[in-house]
Amino acid sequence: MQSPPTPYDLVPYWGHPYRESHPDQLAAVSRLFGLASPPVDTCRVLELGCASGANLIPIAVAVPGASFLGIDLSQTHIAEGRRTIEAIGLSNIELVHGSIDSIGDEHGQFDYIICHGVFSWVPRAIQDHILRVCSRNLAADGVAYVSYNTYPGWFMRGMVRRMMGFHARRFSEPATQLEQARALLDFLFQASSGVDATYHALLNREINILRQCNDSYIYHEHLEEINEPLFFHEFMERAEAAGLRYLAEPHLSEMVACDVPAEIADVLGKVGPNIVQFEQYLDFLKNRTFRRTLLCHAARIPDREVGPQRLREFRVASPLVRRGTGGKLDGDDEWEFGNGPEMFVKVGAAVHKAALTVLEQVWPASRTLVDLANRVKSFLDSDSSNAQRQVAEPAALAELILPLYLKQLLEISIETPRFATTLPADPTAAPRASPFARHQAQQSMIVTNLRHQRVQLGALDHEVLQLLDGTRNRESLVPLLDAALDSGRLTIQNASGPLSASDRTPALIAEILEQSLISVARQALLLLP
Repeated sequence: MQSPPTPYDLVPYWGHPYRESHPDQLAAVSRLFGLASPPVDTCRVLELGCASGANLIPIAVAVPGASFLGIDLSQTHIAEGRRTIEAIGLSNIELVHGSIDSIGDEHGQFDYIICHGVFSWVPRAIQDHILRVCSRNLAADGVAYVSYNTYPGWFMRGMVRRMMGFHARRFSEPATQLEQARALLDFLFQASSGVDATYHALLNREINILRQCNDSYIYHEHLEEINEPLFFHEFMERAEAAGLRYLAEPHLSEMVACDVPAEIADVLGKVGPNIVQFEQYLDFLKNRTFRRTLLCHAARIPDREVGPQRLREFRVASPLVRRGTGGKLDGDDEWEFGNGPEMFVKVGAAVHKAALTVLEQVWPASRTLVDLANRVKSFLDSDSSNAQRQVAEPAALAELILPLYLKQLLEISIETPRFATTLPADPTAAPRASPFARHQAQQSMIVTNLRHQRVQLGALDHEVLQLLDGTRNRESLVPLLDAALDSGRLTIQNASGPLSASDRTPALIAEILEQSLISVARQALLLLP
């Protein structure tokens, strides 16, 4: 007998990759706090509420030696995910249609458990079972990831949600409910402008956020029957009752008061003498709306004294790009490196400039601190001061890296990259892209790379990516790219306009192909040979 459709069958929510939930990231945070972590290459992973596998499937592609189990109540989601798994030929992952409370002892132990976008949206009994699974089915050194909506930030958002729900429930069809909910927001914004300036400003902020969200998010976040935020300390009381301990947030920048004045951070430390209390007061200060909390077994004791020396075992990567040119490495001028309008740093010391330059050159690959130190030394002039050469030692570089990591300006990892960032030296080698990304590219210009992030492809890279199935070398790819141009499916612009047929020599097509292959590699889409 077929079960009745869920709201997710009526309005599918296809999900996304969540990089912070990748076992590589969970293992790194565990190690950062002085705890052992299960080897990712052979780990066992469970995702509760996996939807169509948009988060779990690309991890299974990147880590073929690990095994993955996902469960979701939506038949539509599971059917879609299974079709994807069959299409790309994965054998290390299983998606199951069922309720989360069907996960029991018989399913065994998992090294990493992921539950994203579920906890706040299910009944209390299912929430309690999620925490039981995170305790009972978690391996001794394992890490569980659970996300949920939080107060105080959700007090205002919850008010907007309830107003939208009140109006939308007069209508039966999801599409009409969504249309009417958005119409209500627009009406309230316009009508409240001359009533209460404070209320109007608060409402305007929420409406601007919702205007950027797609219909599926609006429906499941604001029009679903259940959406129960809670304070962080309330979540942790329930987690502790299940035998779990707070480990961290996946981004340490969310745990520290580095963006508030020192005197405020000092007060927070005094009123919140333990980590849970401190985090709760920080939520009060930041008006936090959402948390992604990492949990471990209560018997494990994280070492909260995270200092630069702890970074010695990690690899480092950074997407920062230098802005501007000129200036000497050992000059007094500052160099600015950035990744977006709000993510930037200015550095003046030669060793800082050299380190960020090296990381920019090798991105998206990572480097060990020892390798980074050696590369930095080669940047420093032979007449650099002895002090500069000492600062380029791994131990000293770690002191430079930690503050940037806490500001999310660079990344740390334990695992070596799971993707190729350069092309094979052998021209007869056949590059192979992520099969999941190639599958996605059949329907979209947005794909998930092997860094577990979504990337927007240009037309040329989109065309080339779909050809990289591991059976074609550069020579055999040239005529296929030429055929795409000849058919009009792809156009390439040169200085005088679209590249004409008379201009398309094999040598030129080969050069265009090579540049696209380099671009695909730099977007972390190529599998290791």
